[in-house]
Amino acid sequence: MSTFLNETGRPIVYSCSWPAYQEPIGIHPNYDKMSQVCNLWRNWDDIDDCWTNVTSILRWFSDNQDRIAPHSGPGHWNDPDMLIIGNYGLSYEQAKAQMAIWAIMAAPLIMSVDLRTIEPKFRAILLNQDVIAINQDSMGVQGRLLLTKDRIDFWTKPINPVVKDSSSFAIGLLSNRVDGYPYRVNFTLADLNVTRGREYTIKVTAWGL
Repeated sequence: MSTFLNETGRPIVYSCSWPAYQEPIGIHPNYDKMSQVCNLWRNWDDIDDCWTNVTSILRWFSDNQDRIAPHSGPGHWNDPDMLIIGNYGLSYEQAKAQMAIWAIMAAPLIMSVDLRTIEPKFRAILLNQDVIAINQDSMGVQGRLLLTKDRIDFWTKPINPVVKDSSSFAIGLLSNRVDGYPYRVNFTLADLNVTRGREYTIKVTAWGL
């Protein structure tokens, strides 16, 4: 199929879905082969319009990241399924969290919302240029969960610019806490395997990414 699509001369994205049927029954697809013929592939369950389903998908991706992340890169991507931002199941803060972590995972940003009726605040999330730039970074590295501390997940993704053979990093913190109030967590860059150099420039977006 990939060969025939390429022969059309048209810019067509080829999405493969069979891993989403194989992985749940314990069959590990040949992702190396898939990366040669598919532009993206669904790895796991369909996403539902609720936060618990988002976190369930993230749990599977983090549990399997060492196996699947090396096969993701420019032109061939692991796909955790669509963004559900602007529909009914996510709060504003949860919508920002999905957008941020999908960006760090270098996931395809495929919307599922009706653009005719989307609320402006959710539209702004989908159009956030800082977060989109992280997702679209030309290195194409899939970000990973590196650390969980006090029920807060630390995700990192190598990005440009590269300075003296060392990449920059996007860092995202995702709270799984349910105590309902702000929580202070301390960490060092060494905790996130950022250990080269003596000086760092840190940019914190309005989302804390």
